[in-house]
Parts: sequence; C-alpha cells; structure tokens
Amino acid sequence: MSLEGRTAIVTGAGSGIGAAIARRLAGAGARVIAADIRTEAVETLAAGTREVTACRCDVTHAAEVDALVGSAVERFGRLDVMVNNVGQSIAGWLKDATDEEWQRVLALTLSSAFYGVRAALRVMLPRGSGSIINISSGAGFGGSPGLATYGAAKAGVNNLTQSAAVENARSGVRINAISPGAIETPAILAWARSLPGGVPAYEATLLPGRFGRPDEIAAAALFLASDEASFVNGAVLPVDGAASARMPAIEVPK
Repeated sequence: MSLEGRTAIVTGAGSGIGAAIARRLAGAGARVIAADIRTEAVETLAAGTREVTACRCDVTHAAEVDALVGSAVERFGRLDVMVNNVGQSIAGWLKDATDEEWQRVLALTLSSAFYGVRAALRVMLPRGSGSIINISSGAGFGGSPGLATYGAAKAGVNNLTQSAAVENARSGVRINAISPGAIETPAILAWARSLPGGVPAYEATLLPGRFGRPDEIAAAALFLASDEASFVNGAVLPVDGAASARMPAIEVPK
C-alpha cells in the first residue's frame, strides 16, 4: 500500500500508537507531520528522516489545530491523511469526578478529534479527496467501571466519525475510526504494573494472551489511509484481539 506523494498529519505522535502510525505512513511514502505537545518527543521521531517533520501542537485549542493543518497545506500544497490520535483517561468513579477532570478528558479526547476532523474537512472537501482517521477505544462501546468520563468521550468520537462520514459520503473524503484493544504503550504498561501480579497477570486475562503492539494499530491506519480502503467509510474498526466480540460474562445463579 503506497502513499507516495501524499501528505499526512498524525497528532499525539510523540510515543506509542501515534509514533507507530507516523513511522508506518512515512514508510509507505507519505510526507508526515508528526504533531505533539511534547516537542522533544516528535523531534526525536523525526531525526534522521526527511519524510517526518516535527511540529508542536496543543490539540485542545482549535486555533492551533487549524494552524497545523494550514501549515501542512502551505508547505506541501495538500493534506491527504489526518490522524486524530490524542486522548486521555482519568480513572475514578463517576461520583468522585471533578468538573476539571471531566473538562480535561473531553478536551483531550473528544474536542481534539472534533477540531481535527473539522480542520481537515475544510481543506479536503474542496479537493474532493482525503482520509480522516480517529483513534477511538473499546471504552466507547459500553460501560466500564472507573472509566465513565473516558468512555463517554470515546463514544462521542465514534458518533463524530459516523456523522462526518454520512454528511460527506459523496465528497470523496472518507472518515473512519480505529478502536484499539489493550495495546503495549507506556501508559498502559505503567497502569498494568500497578495491578496485583503486574503485567504478566493482566496479559493473562486478555483473549490473545498478550498486549497488542502499536505497529498493529499502525497497519490498520495505513490501510484506512490508502486507496485499498476506498469503499470503507464511517467504520469504527476494532483492532483488539477479539475483545469486542466476546460475549459478556453472565453470572450463573446459585
């Protein structure tokens, strides 16, 4: 799958899934703008390659996202792929969540995706082509104890994806999402280490018996970005090792 001659933006590209996607798109020939609020992280990613350009962007501010997209068009003349990858979970029971935590999760997880989709549509629609990819989560499909704010935001990302796809179904611009399962990122590993039994015990509870890898999400992103996915639009694609296919456990009455 080639992205030769195309321009892509990946937000949250400083580590984990975002960094893997940026590398995979660049490897397929795209000119990639790797954006993150952590400037040093994306500069390290871009070091030694002409295909990746580092850019600082706080995606919780619409003006910065608009400027990011504008700079891509100004520098390369086009934007073909927009990957909205930023999100944050603040664990805790809903009754204890503060207004500040709620607003923070919404800003980083849902508003950032909205700003990215809107900015990308404004430059892609006149050209009649483009692929927008939002990174969602299985938390957006059902209730999860301690993840109410994050789950609500990701459910919003799912609907944002579908609504944008339906609104623009005849435009040539495709909008899809990827719903990763438990992926081996620094944040997830740190959380798993805090559990009884640590990482091995948590991995044993996963259906595949292991974490997914960031490059496995990146492979799905490359597919959605490419012409091979020309009739895939409005999809929320699970890449989760069958987690979303699993029937919920039903307690047997005693």
